[in-house]
Order: sequence, then structure tokens, then C-alpha cells
Amino acid sequence: MTAITSFISQTMVYATVYTLTSLGIIIGGRTGIFNVSAEGILLASASGGFLTAYLTGSWLVGFIAGALIGMAFGFILAFVHETFKVNQFILGIILVIFGSGLSDLLYKIIVGVRLSAPQAPHVPAVTIPFLSKIPIISGILNQDVIIYFMYFAVIISYWFYYKTKVGLETRAIGENPKAADVVGVNVKRRRYLATIIGSALIGVAGAYLPIAITGTYSPDISAGRGFMAIGIAIFASWKPQRAILGGFLFAGIEVIAFQLKLISANIPYQFFLMLPFISVLIIMMIFKKQIEFPASVGKPYSRE
Repeated sequence: MTAITSFISQTMVYATVYTLTSLGIIIGGRTGIFNVSAEGILLASASGGFLTAYLTGSWLVGFIAGALIGMAFGFILAFVHETFKVNQFILGIILVIFGSGLSDLLYKIIVGVRLSAPQAPHVPAVTIPFLSKIPIISGILNQDVIIYFMYFAVIISYWFYYKTKVGLETRAIGENPKAADVVGVNVKRRRYLATIIGSALIGVAGAYLPIAITGTYSPDISAGRGFMAIGIAIFASWKPQRAILGGFLFAGIEVIAFQLKLISANIPYQFFLMLPFISVLIIMMIFKKQIEFPASVGKPYSRE
């Protein structure tokens, strides 16, 4: 019973990172901006968010800093692409490299080399009376506030895209920006907003890694999860409600890989590190016929 509760709890924690990151990619992709820089945003916001939380003693300020760093990356992506028509994928790779270097640089400048790693302030958990003491259910409900924020973000995104006029217009941009422009939708403004908001969610996911999961920052803390989130966004067919399913699926695979690594001493641990990435490829191949893309994703748009 304890093992099941522990598995559920760990899966939910890692699912938060995957879901928020893939949701951020989906939000931008719905307007045609394919944000492949998620790995760089995760790293930069992990470092910046952790340092802010550590220096201020506030986990909330740390997450706000992570979101702001994500927004800065999103603005750069949207501005350079919309202004200079630089290829989104090339620009995304550049931002990944930039974020990777920036993350370690910030940490080394502010913290330097220490015998003991600095610790982030504790993120409070949400406890529900009576239900919090029931086995298995407690592993689902007794979680930190960012996990509940993840649920809220998915619900709001689904409501926005499928239940509001503005959301329908935003989805139309991803399918046919010229048609949306003709009926009066400001395509450039929507692309900016979607990319910046989506990148803010990725920034929150990045800050979540050192503040809530590990308790401290370490180089390459994202461990490729930003790249895996791209696969989840594609697997979800750019739908918010499916992003959370993909997040839980791949988080569960990652937790299982961790457990197998602990009990399989004769197998090199690098093999288990490969399992989540291999699972992405296998699942993509299985569901390739069900995958849908916004028609204009990755393509620049000019009014002329």
C-alpha cells in the first residue's frame, strides 16, 4: 500500500513538470509558434527561480521569477521570429543553448562553489481533512500547491480554447492566420501573448524542479524533459486536455525507470535513463495516425 501511494505521489510530481511544459508549448503552437526552446527555458528558470527563492526565502517569489524568465524567453522567440522571420526551430535551438549556459553562469556567479548545496524554501502542501489520512487517496490529494496550479492551468486552457470566442479565434490563427486576419483578429498580438504566456508556464515548471523536487539546483537539472515535452505536445495533438494525460503517462514511465534502477544492480543505470526517451518514440510510432497538427504551426506569417 505504501509503495502504491509513493508511486502515485512521485508520478504526480513529475507529471507537473511534463504537463506545464507541454501545455506551454501547446499554447504557443495554437497560434503557429512552435516553441522548441522549452529545454533552455526549463534550465534558465530553474536556476533563476531557485536563486531567487534561496535569496529571498520565499518559494512564491522564486516561482514568480521562474515565470518571468520564461516570459522573457517567450518574448525573444516571438519578437525575433515575427520581426525578422527567423526560422522558429533554429531560433528555438539557439535559445536552448543560451538557456543552458545562462543557468550555470547565474548559479556560479551568485552561489559559487560550496561544500554543502544551498536549499530552497519548502513549498507548502494542500491537505484535505479526513481524506488526507486515507491510503492511496492521500497520495493523490496531499500534494503541493503547484500541482493544483497545474490542474487549474489545464482546466482554464481547455475552457479558453473550446468554450470562448477569443479561444476559437486563437485556434483559428494556428489553422489559417490569413483568414483570422481578414475577420479582424490581430494575429501578431495573439502570437506574442500566446508565446509569452506559454513560456511563463514552462518557467514555472523549470522553477518547480529545484524548489519542490530536488530542493537545490544542479547542472542539467531538466535532464531532457523539455525535449520530451515537445513529444507530449505532439502526442496530445495540441489539445490541453490531452497534455495532462501525456504528462502522467511519461511521468509514470520515468518513476518506474527510477525504481528499476534501484533494484537492478547488474544493469548499467544509463539504460534506465534511456527508457523515458525510448517510450516517447514508441508511443509516437503507435499513435502516429491519430496525431494532428495546427496547419500553420512553425510557419511565419506576413500580412502582405
